[in-house]
Amino acid sequence: MSYFKLFKTLLKTNLLKTLWFNFRMLSFREACRLPFFVYGKMTMRSTSGKIIFDTGEKLHPGMVKIGKNDYYVATSVQRSIWNIRGTMVIQGNTRFMMGSYVLVADGATLTIGGDEQIFGTNVRILCFDRITFGKNVRMAWDVQIMDSSFHYIELTEHNHEIPKLTRAVEIGANTWVGNRTTIAKGAQVAPWTVIASNSLVNKDFSSCEPYCLLAGAPAKIKASGMRRIFDEKQEKALDTQYGYHRTHL
Repeated sequence: MSYFKLFKTLLKTNLLKTLWFNFRMLSFREACRLPFFVYGKMTMRSTSGKIIFDTGEKLHPGMVKIGKNDYYVATSVQRSIWNIRGTMVIQGNTRFMMGSYVLVADGATLTIGGDEQIFGTNVRILCFDRITFGKNVRMAWDVQIMDSSFHYIELTEHNHEIPKLTRAVEIGANTWVGNRTTIAKGAQVAPWTVIASNSLVNKDFSSCEPYCLLAGAPAKIKASGMRRIFDEKQEKALDTQYGYHRTHL
């Protein structure tokens, strides 16, 4: 990216918050590369944790974008709220659309895979133990991912056992998550899974064959042989073939 183009791009961001976030969360050498671009309003509730880039390549400006506008979703929640007290590992380009809520608690680890991760508007990630996203995970708006049930439950018919609150969550590479889906503690999702809108994923589906469809609350395997098209050129060609116009709001 040329310096002129970088300057023009930075003018579209929340420049003060962009500079503050980079130099507050990263080493000086990393921060000088401005890997984080912050757009719009953002509240940072804690910066006591750490952010680690594990990309295998040099950092570049805008590798992670926070608060980007989503053309298709009108929302009243436009402020991004982050609370990084544990460890956040970033392995590649990532976009958090506006209204993201990211909490990484003390001692917790949130890992975001490489390629091109996209977290839609109002996505909430609440990590108290371990949440791992594989490469190229995409999700629509109002999705929530959490590895804790927050409140203890006593199992009165099982020797009054009280299970621990957290269980790790793992989302396989190239997974597509539909809007208003909840991914709860203990969820394990195989690569190349499609998760339908309004689903509740709270079980281990790691043995599911690639290209399966999960749907329902709680989610079940509904179909197989379904693959999300990620290639933008192919998507445009299909738009032309079917006469589909991607009109923005």
